[in-house]
Amino acid sequence: MGGDKLWTDLWGRPVWRWSLDALLAIPGLARVALVVPPGEVERFRALLPPASDRCLLVEGGETRSASVEAGLVALADAGASSNALVIDTVVAAAREGGAAIPILSVADTLKRVDGGLVEATVPRDGLGAAQTPQAARLGILLAALDAARVRGGEPTDEAAALTAIGVPVRAVPGDPSNRKLTEDGDLVVLRAVLRDRAVASVRAPLTLPSSARIGIGFDAHRLQAGIPLKLGGIAFPDEPRGLAGHSDGDVALHAVIDALLGAAHLGDIGSLFPEGDSQWDGSDSGDLVRLTAKRLGAAGLRPVGVDLTIVAARPAIAPKREAMEHRIAELLGLSDGSVSVKGTTSDGLGFAGGEGIAAHVVASVERSPSGTSARDA
Repeated sequence: MGGDKLWTDLWGRPVWRWSLDALLAIPGLARVALVVPPGEVERFRALLPPASDRCLLVEGGETRSASVEAGLVALADAGASSNALVIDTVVAAAREGGAAIPILSVADTLKRVDGGLVEATVPRDGLGAAQTPQAARLGILLAALDAARVRGGEPTDEAAALTAIGVPVRAVPGDPSNRKLTEDGDLVVLRAVLRDRAVASVRAPLTLPSSARIGIGFDAHRLQAGIPLKLGGIAFPDEPRGLAGHSDGDVALHAVIDALLGAAHLGDIGSLFPEGDSQWDGSDSGDLVRLTAKRLGAAGLRPVGVDLTIVAARPAIAPKREAMEHRIAELLGLSDGSVSVKGTTSDGLGFAGGEGIAAHVVASVERSPSGTSARDA
């Protein structure tokens, strides 16, 4: 690939997060070992999904089998049982027989090539293309990898290590869209396959009640050297400039407040937190969001959903997108799936092209079931 394919962006998520999110969505899955390059545990930890308590981060080895074994040992040390827990039909087959892999039938005509010349046609009967995930009971796979290490040589996949010690590996139907990422050309196909799955699989879809009200919020602040940068309640300590403005300058949270107040017909951020009032100087915008939620509650309303777009030349929003979503949801008492954060640039044009940062928000509120607003009293 000519680079680190694990961090290749696919519709707002790096490659490895697509695999992890798919596994975390499996009902009953207890733990996942994420095996990462040595020295990169914290880099991966920073982009784990908010509900990451089931994830074990483990440093891998020099070979595939060494990395797999490191993950298995971590699972065993964490008290994982020997029951397989992976995706779809693979899990049932592995539970029944001890090991299973998905196999795709071979449609192309196969040729044996030597020195750039075709030597012979290889019959396709009995051949299949192995896919992942490859599933096996923990104890069986550990034994297979131990035996492979004693024999010497590196098994090409986990199934090879299992069959070498006589473990039957069941073949279940594979999925043609479950593609490997090996060469640059694979990215084009993968992006097409994943385009319709770009909403994280671990989130529930947002549905608005019939009583919902919608508000639009906007704010923009100028960048200034020597000021810490916060966006969406999250600090960006490596940025040389921060936002000069109301409270801590968090333009994203200010736009959220404006959208919520607009949806509730309760004015705007300037009327609730006047800029000339010294009590708000330097205050945490997260505290202002909480106060806004209380103001909505006093009016018999509650937040339902937030859709935030940040327009900035820098910093990159994607690496901290989910942290922002989680923080905003936490401040408003919402589930993570009720908040969406997106980042974009203005292609170097205008205010957001480098002079400052702007934020646009659409937010929804609904009548609280526990009370009515003063307007209804």
